[in-house]
Formats: sequence, structure tokens, C-alpha cells
Amino acid sequence: MHILVEHKKKYLDRRKSEIEELKQSLNNNDFDIAINIGHRLKGNGETFGYPVISALGISLEQAGIVKDKEKLREVIEQLAKNVEQSLKEI
Repeated sequence: MHILVEHKKKYLDRRKSEIEELKQSLNNNDFDIAINIGHRLKGNGETFGYPVISALGISLEQAGIVKDKEKLREVIEQLAKNVEQSLKEI
């Protein structure tokens, strides 16, 4: 299945807003957001051709479940870098 470039760009742009939401939720000790976003990313990253985003989604979800703030910070940073790099490559 071939995903159009504009769809990939929209997908990645949505991830940028989720990254901001994740950072905010971390400051508020709201781990449910990481669990929910992680679960979504786990399911849709590969669909759009981004298996790394799916893998990071798994890590987000797991870190959210165990309330590991350090791991969440690390994964959010990796996600942000991956999204920025992917946008540059489009």
C-alpha cells in the first residue's frame, strides 16, 4: 500500500502536537495520556510507513503503565527527534 506524501506529512504533524501534549502530561503526572497515545502509535505507525514510531508507541505505553517518568522523558525525546527527521525526509 502506498501512502501519499501529504498524508504522511499530516500524520507526522499530528505527532508533533501529541508530543507537546505528552510533555505537558508528564509535568502533570498524567500517565493515562502516555498510555493512550502510545497505544495509538503502536497501532498506526507502521501503517504510515514508520515502524520506529510504532516501537516508540509500545515504549510509551509500557512506561506510562508503570509510571516511569524518566523512561517517558527519554521516549518522548526519541519520538520528537524521529518525527523531525522524518519530516525532513519527505
